[in-house]
Amino acid sequence: MTLTRRWFLVVIAFLATGGVQTLVHAQSPGPIELVVDAPDELESIASQVRGFDTARLVSVMRLTGTQRSEVPIRVVLVPERSATARDTPEWVAGFADSASDLVVLFPSRIGAYPYGSLEEVVYHEVAHILIRRAADGTRVPRWFNEGLASASERNWGLWDRSRFTWELLIRGTLTATQLETLFGQGRREVTRAYVVSEALVRNILQRHGPLTAARILRQMGNGISFEAALYATTGLTVSHHVRLFWAHQAVWKRWITLAGHPFTLWIFATFLALVAIWRHRCRRFRRRQQWEIEERAEDQAWDEHRRRHQVH
Repeated sequence: MTLTRRWFLVVIAFLATGGVQTLVHAQSPGPIELVVDAPDELESIASQVRGFDTARLVSVMRLTGTQRSEVPIRVVLVPERSATARDTPEWVAGFADSASDLVVLFPSRIGAYPYGSLEEVVYHEVAHILIRRAADGTRVPRWFNEGLASASERNWGLWDRSRFTWELLIRGTLTATQLETLFGQGRREVTRAYVVSEALVRNILQRHGPLTAARILRQMGNGISFEAALYATTGLTVSHHVRLFWAHQAVWKRWITLAGHPFTLWIFATFLALVAIWRHRCRRFRRRQQWEIEERAEDQAWDEHRRRHQVH
């Protein structure tokens, strides 16, 4: 998440008055160096961050087209009792001040969507910094920034698909402007903005190739706007991309709606009942066959026994 200079000053004030701090360079096998800073009470979590495999960030650099890796990225862990935490919405588990190469994390808030794990949050916020570096400071729309950071940090798993399907069913379509506006509202709206943004960015990358984002950000780094860079790279405007995205989702929505129709559910339930009856009858038929085989075996054994008894 992007952050104003005011937030950055608050963080610095916290670090200056928060007691003895520990500044340690994370061991980073990759090209990105993370410098982790935390108070004593969060030292165990800081150790986890220092142990993260930063080589994974190479794929993020490739996706964003980032070339600048010489400047370390500072990761600050902030306790919930701090002024910074009190002044930050409770659903925000981390943010990035990309201009200052700074990531701020609230470890106690990690666990709810879209902050699945500490590692995911770190990579997500570092991705924001790499996106800004690739664009050379040119403003990137929030929906593209957040969507690309989410797409770079994790795979589009079953949980993400389920959340998006839910949003698709209970809410209508959005324009790019409406999607951008959601990020400034409440927790539910922000969650929806994350879900839709990631799906939209993934849709663009699937249709135009995995290097699309890198090409867009590279052109932005040359001084042109996001809208112009997107059009130059894909041949489509922002509104055209959004319309194509929702048109594609409408097909899935119709199928999902059809699958959830009472008549469809009745047919499916009837089919399952018929299958269950058929399987039950098959089991009974096999059981009767087994009984007949056992009865014949017993009759043969009895006949053999009587024949031997008569001989003696």
